[in-house]
Amino acid sequence: MSLFGTIQQSAGALQVAQIGLQVVGNNVANANTPGYLRQELEQTSAVAVRDGSLIKGHGVRATGIVQVVDQQLAERMFNAKTALAGGEALDKAYAQLEELTGDLNNNGLNQQLTLFNNSLHELSTQPGDSSLREFVILQAETLTNNIRSAREDAIDRSDLWNSDLDSMSGEINKLTQRIAKLNLEIATIEGGGLIHSDATGLRDQRYRDLEELSEYLNLNIQEQESGAIAVFVGGDYLVSNGIYREVKTAYNNKSGGSEIRIVETDSALQASGGKLASTLVARDQVFGDYIESLNEMASALIRSVNEVHSQGQGKSGHYELLSSVVADTGVPLANANLDFEPKNGSFDITVLDESGATISNERINVKKLGQVDDSTIQSIVADINAIDGISAKVTSGGQIEITSQSGTSSFVFGEDTSGFLAAAGINTFFTGTDAFDIAVNPKLLESSDFLSISRGGIGEDTDVLTDLVDLVDEPNVNFGGDSIRGIYEHSIGTLGQKINLQSSSTDGLRDFYNTLQSQHLAITGVNIDEESIKMITYQRAFQASSRVISTASEMLDLLVNL
Repeated sequence: MSLFGTIQQSAGALQVAQIGLQVVGNNVANANTPGYLRQELEQTSAVAVRDGSLIKGHGVRATGIVQVVDQQLAERMFNAKTALAGGEALDKAYAQLEELTGDLNNNGLNQQLTLFNNSLHELSTQPGDSSLREFVILQAETLTNNIRSAREDAIDRSDLWNSDLDSMSGEINKLTQRIAKLNLEIATIEGGGLIHSDATGLRDQRYRDLEELSEYLNLNIQEQESGAIAVFVGGDYLVSNGIYREVKTAYNNKSGGSEIRIVETDSALQASGGKLASTLVARDQVFGDYIESLNEMASALIRSVNEVHSQGQGKSGHYELLSSVVADTGVPLANANLDFEPKNGSFDITVLDESGATISNERINVKKLGQVDDSTIQSIVADINAIDGISAKVTSGGQIEITSQSGTSSFVFGEDTSGFLAAAGINTFFTGTDAFDIAVNPKLLESSDFLSISRGGIGEDTDVLTDLVDLVDEPNVNFGGDSIRGIYEHSIGTLGQKINLQSSSTDGLRDFYNTLQSQHLAITGVNIDEESIKMITYQRAFQASSRVISTASEMLDLLVNL
């Protein structure tokens, strides 16, 4: 290699040092830029040449400017961010539900059950006091209003989570469209992978978009040789090179709520993590399970109280009565669409005169043995209609209507071993089937005289009232040995455990994500001290190469002047 070769070799070194200094300058300039990925100059020795029996180096050459990224670490960080975003969404849902179930200002359901039970206790001390009877009905009405309100509030919150899917699908479309566009720009600038340098700025933006998209979905990211990436979610691709698949929100008949589907295939997006999956969990499980527990508690309250109340008498008998349950009248009771299935047994109907004395007492048999001649609503109504002094029929709407045949005689009910009266909604305290429609029987709202407190006859005893007192706290075999209050407290206790577990899980995910993020920033972030050292290194290399050129030039002048 001649002196000219030495000058050319050092000139190449000067250019590499200049490029290196430019890379350092760009890193320092973006030290505080969010999402900036640190660049690094890749350089290699030039191909050696043979000179006689010697093989001489040919200097240095820059091969590319690339971003410093640990792809495996970045993928783990994306997955951790997906899990953290999902956990934080569930934290928010549980916090909202905890707010709904609190006993603030004595309006919680547990407190309302206590107030209702206390009113029954007070009535038991003075069963003849009309104001205390009305107070029992008032407390029951407050309780039912609160149960319905609690359910409606939970449904409102659930609907808000459901509506979040619309904005979520819009954000996913915006991000995937932008990623697909960046794919094309990156592949174009990088020459389809032929140029061994990264498209700084474009890749930074795509990285930020992927990080934001990972909050909604669990992503599988695969980079192609061209520099473009493919983004998969549960086996379906959302982005491939410059193509993106649009998603939409659609109603799912099976779940009764919305879901996000891929427009091209009309198939649900199979997200197992992130905000999307957690939104569905919040809607269907967090609030859905609470609504289900309210329905279970309300159904238990309705059935328990009605089974006791329906076979008792108040201060006066009935002159007309309409059942609150709409049933199928011509089929066996097991298929009659009653609130619950009655048992094989009977109930009594007593006809009273104007003074309250017994005119007749008839027993109506309820046959439910799983045989072809089992009782139906129509057969029971026919038996009631056969009693002298009263008439009974099935209305066009499927309800049982019982009326007195004279203005002086009334009727009352007693000793129901079948549970038919409560199942059919006859002489009940509550109407409805669950938390959606639970209410106090309008008959009681008309007059507290119809509040059943006696079993042996009007004014004879307070046996029914005694059975109603503390009924909310008594174990019931129909509910697996749990009480009405126990059903509610069990759901609240379970909710508290879930809140604690979810909070701990989210804290763990947050710590894990922060750890990965710190490791990631240690690699991709700009360290001013490190860049200063590199700057000095390139400066010294530039000075040394310049000195080599100067020395070679002096030697060349000497040769020319010889």
